[in-house]
Amino acid sequence: MKNKILLLTLLAFFLTVSARAVPFTVNSTLDTADANIGNGVCSDGGGNCTLRAAIQEANFTSAADTIGFAILPFDGSVKTITPTSALPDITQTVTIDGYTQSGSSVNTAVLTDNAVILIELNGANAGATVDGLRLVASASGSTVRGLVINRFTRTGISLFESDNNIISGNFIGTDATGLIDLGNASVGVNGEFGSNANSNLIGGTTPAARNIISGNGGVGIEFGFAAANIIQGNFVGLGSDGATAIGNSGGGIGINSFVSGFVVGGDDAADGAADGVVNARNYISGNAQTGIFLGGAGASGATIQGNYIGTDTTGTLRRGNRSGISTNLARVSIIGGTTAGAGNLISGNNFAGIGLANTGPVTVIGNRIGTQADGISPLGNGGNGVEIVVGGAGNSIGGTGANDGNIIAFNSGGGVYVDSFLNPAANPILRNSIFSNGGLGIDLGTNGVTPNDAGDGDTGANNLQNFPVITSAQPGSTRVVGTFNSTANQTFRLEFFNSTAADASGYGEGQTFIGAANVTTDANGNAAFDQTFAANSPVGSFISATATNTATNDTSEFSNAKQVAGPTAATVTIGGRVLNASGRGIFGAQIVMTDANGDVRYATTNPFGYYRFTEVAAGATYILTAAHKRFGTASQIVSVDEERGDINFILAP
Repeated sequence: MKNKILLLTLLAFFLTVSARAVPFTVNSTLDTADANIGNGVCSDGGGNCTLRAAIQEANFTSAADTIGFAILPFDGSVKTITPTSALPDITQTVTIDGYTQSGSSVNTAVLTDNAVILIELNGANAGATVDGLRLVASASGSTVRGLVINRFTRTGISLFESDNNIISGNFIGTDATGLIDLGNASVGVNGEFGSNANSNLIGGTTPAARNIISGNGGVGIEFGFAAANIIQGNFVGLGSDGATAIGNSGGGIGINSFVSGFVVGGDDAADGAADGVVNARNYISGNAQTGIFLGGAGASGATIQGNYIGTDTTGTLRRGNRSGISTNLARVSIIGGTTAGAGNLISGNNFAGIGLANTGPVTVIGNRIGTQADGISPLGNGGNGVEIVVGGAGNSIGGTGANDGNIIAFNSGGGVYVDSFLNPAANPILRNSIFSNGGLGIDLGTNGVTPNDAGDGDTGANNLQNFPVITSAQPGSTRVVGTFNSTANQTFRLEFFNSTAADASGYGEGQTFIGAANVTTDANGNAAFDQTFAANSPVGSFISATATNTATNDTSEFSNAKQVAGPTAATVTIGGRVLNASGRGIFGAQIVMTDANGDVRYATTNPFGYYRFTEVAAGATYILTAAHKRFGTASQIVSVDEERGDINFILAP
């Protein structure tokens, strides 16, 4: 009877211990195990509460425990725990808080990290393929903060089917100063591939939440088969001074395969105060591979905002990743935004700023690509600003809204490059500021300027959409006159830009958006435009334009760059001959001249087939149509800048 009572008493004790939250305080850097797991006391039997023993005891209780630290002496020195084997998986909800160690303090700086972290986990002796800390599904809702985790042979922190965890205020892959590379052999923070680790927060929107995740042998932060994870406020590839590159060998952030609803960074509003400081911003720089990779089958719904990718934290120094942002098979995602602080700074990377492969639709808006943080000074990427390759379709680079455009400048390659492989199409490129790039402002295919073709029947990148032809540009309230030929009976959005200098090719670029107008082509695919915009374009600057098919969303390359000249009221005489197929003049053919306002004038050929119009306003564009009841009709668009007598027609019966 006494034994039964004793057993019931012990059972009641253990049930009570396992059901209540218990604080455990680590007081030793030793790696010894708990002497009596489940008794609610963290002890190795010799008076030491080690981290290993504290995890063992916390795993026994079903309530949310805390593990703090009070390791003597309290002299401000780093206390290094060196496991000799893998620490136990964390199987119950727990908060592990290194900032409880006396002398520790959280980060308070904006552009650097002044956190004092005095608890270090050194995995150099833990064995092969060992994680620093590994949280499993039953540990969901845990917090890990205030730790230095380095030199493990696998991942710094691993989340296996573990949700709703907070990883904040840690140095993962560096020493305790945040300036020396002591990387873990694989990923810094890993939502293990295929493990469905969802709704975790890596970092946060206060300086205290910032992690430094740098120097690791794999990707800094990686998730696959997961949803709704948030990555904010971190240094990924930079040291604590915000300038030293301590790159992760596998890249900065990887979001791979069957992922959705990810947030990387944020805008000013994400911090809860419109103070102009984007604390949600990640600084993702110095990594050996891509700064942010989004892709794999089923990847969708990512929002990438407010980050600095390829620079130091001031946005003025080059700390390039291999490339800035790369996608593959990604869908329905946003890079940038139109609200305060939502645009990313993507500059100083070794190759492309943004690469979209097998991708669409992805919206790229409001970013600075190739400039410093001021959006003016140069800090170009080593390749194209934006490139769309391998059949990417439906990607929007900019948009029609006032704040949709990207600044794409100073890149060594082109501004926006659409590759010809698998003919990416339906990619609108709208209202961007594109200037001072090494290649074309917009390049469809690999052959430089792609000539227009009559009727626009060719195919290729963005269906090789024809561009407008500007014949005159006048200053003040900018007047732009020209012609356009493309698909018949179709409406196109023409966008017009002013630049201080013309591209070396003579086509584009487009630094300042001055306005847009829709034109509709006739049955022959022709349209003329004569547009006046409120924006002032000074004499000597250059006007260029693009055309976007409103049905297909294909955008052209830039038009010819036309220098702005002073207005003229001069009139000229124009004319020519109407000939039959044998080259003989046709008598009595009627010539109809229509200006951009729809006003018409008429002329008739003489016995030798000659006609002429006098007092024709120079600096305008006209449609001329020749017709004869025996020989049919023919039309052409003519831009009039000077006297001309060579506007000839050949009519065939």
